[in-house]
Amino acid sequence: MNTINYLKEIYGYGVPIFLKDIRIGQKSKLSIRKDLSRGVENGDICRESQGIYYFDAKKDFPTVISFIDIIDKKYIGEKILDTNVYVDIFGYYTGLSFLNQIGISQQVPAVIEIVTNNTSCKRYITINGFKALLRKPKTMINNSNWKVLQFLDSFYLLNADDIKKHYKTIYEYKIKNINDKQINEYLCLYPKRTALLLTELEVLNRYEHK
Repeated sequence: MNTINYLKEIYGYGVPIFLKDIRIGQKSKLSIRKDLSRGVENGDICRESQGIYYFDAKKDFPTVISFIDIIDKKYIGEKILDTNVYVDIFGYYTGLSFLNQIGISQQVPAVIEIVTNNTSCKRYITINGFKALLRKPKTMINNSNWKVLQFLDSFYLLNADDIKKHYKTIYEYKIKNINDKQINEYLCLYPKRTALLLTELEVLNRYEHK
């Protein structure tokens, strides 16, 4: 099977292709790597950076792989093609990035913050001139807990006045996405201040912080 033709059929144009994710029958990783290197040399496929490839549509302007597309695939989770629906989630946006997404902050962060299973420490990365800060999670992230962890993480940026000002937005997000039982399960991982903010301002209805 021709590696380049197979990948083009599967991924199409302008989509980041990660070497680590490629599986083609019984072909070895070494064989696939050599096929990709030859493909780059021949102009059949483009290398974005080490281990990341894509197909250029070859229109009037060269294809530029989206920073967010690369971040999503490498640090957030697999996205269903042509949708914003994630599966196999292993990370989430946090900090000002998250507050901006849900409308609490109008500030567009210069550095995107991400909590992900795919880092063992706090570190900065740069892709296409854009910066992201990766943080290690308090517990392993999965499909069932990422929303509650993302929600609780946001309270390190908020004080009582912030919560009062944006109470409706915060509470509506909570009601739509998580419940008190889920919060109670993970709140022990967070500073006591987080529990106090949640209870005193009635974001969380009942919780006895120990």
